[in-house]
Amino acid sequence: MHGGTRAVEHLRLTMTELQVANVRTQVALPAFTDFEITDPAEPGVIAPGPYQEPTLNELLDEVIAWSRALKPLREVTSQAVSA
Repeated sequence: MHGGTRAVEHLRLTMTELQVANVRTQVALPAFTDFEITDPAEPGVIAPGPYQEPTLNELLDEVIAWSRALKPLREVTSQAVSA
């Protein structure tokens, strides 16, 4: 699990240099404890522990905030592409 967390930190630095918006909060969700997989052929269901819920909500709030802030840029880009 720690290797994935370290990889995220390295990727965050790279994406920042490329001027890509990113969120600061991160949540490590181990596949063994935080996902319910009943059929390997089907997608599982995320089931984080209650101790992770506040951090997960904070992460989602950051994603929503970035989404709202970048919406005007997406609209301009889509108009330019369709013209």
